[in-house]
Amino acid sequence: MKRKDASTGQPAETFDALRHRVRDRFPTLSPHLQRIARASLEEPNNFALNTTQVIADELRIQPSTLIRFAKEFGFSGFAEMQRVFRQRLIEGEATVRERVLANSNAATPGDLEAVFDESLQAHVLAIETLRKACNFDDLARATEMLRNARHVYVAGLRRSKPLADYLTYGLLRGERAASLIEFTSGMAGPQIATFGAEDLLVAIAFTPYTQAVVDAVMDAHVSGRKVLTITDKPESPLAQFCDIALYVPTSAESQFQPIAGAIALIHVLLIAIANAR
Repeated sequence: MKRKDASTGQPAETFDALRHRVRDRFPTLSPHLQRIARASLEEPNNFALNTTQVIADELRIQPSTLIRFAKEFGFSGFAEMQRVFRQRLIEGEATVRERVLANSNAATPGDLEAVFDESLQAHVLAIETLRKACNFDDLARATEMLRNARHVYVAGLRRSKPLADYLTYGLLRGERAASLIEFTSGMAGPQIATFGAEDLLVAIAFTPYTQAVVDAVMDAHVSGRKVLTITDKPESPLAQFCDIALYVPTSAESQFQPIAGAIALIHVLLIAIANAR
């Protein structure tokens, strides 16, 4: 049976349904409401756990704007909308750490052979999963975008930093103009502001999505620039504001997610570009 709202007795809206409504309505919202919409999709836990005042302060808006946002989507107030975000936490999956602890049959620290085998199996699984999930039409479109770009800018941090480095290295080896987005110097925003109409941003991020990379995608999207993303699922904030998204599912229950699938995908893109020449 569907869960029911205690106050109305009607089936309660799920977070997935609300998320889709927010995404569909996003272009018609005012700038203030768009700011709230982006935050609700990117940081749903924040909307579930914090008070109206705290959320409003973080977004630099008035609490009344949150109430107006909730009413835009048919809720009586923000408290009623917040119940949807809280229910997501109650019914959602365990954290990666909890899954690791609950399902761990890992080898003892001294059993390096078993650790070696388990690690290789995780990487093989990542590549097999990529093969099943790959959309070759999107892959072909992404390759064409990279071929036609005047300059490719690549954004990636944390686990995605070596992926961004590898893509940039491969493009430069293929004598194509490419640069990493300069996050450490605080110049990512100004750098994106210099993008030309023929330039391309490639953003790479997986759960949990690094906010700086999400912001880079949003800046490029708002500026009307071309964006290609490599991420893990359609619900990713990167996938919502790009021209093409390539997905590398990250389902392995490991404290350290294997990057073999993403590396393989980037290698395919580089080989496809080189072959075109």
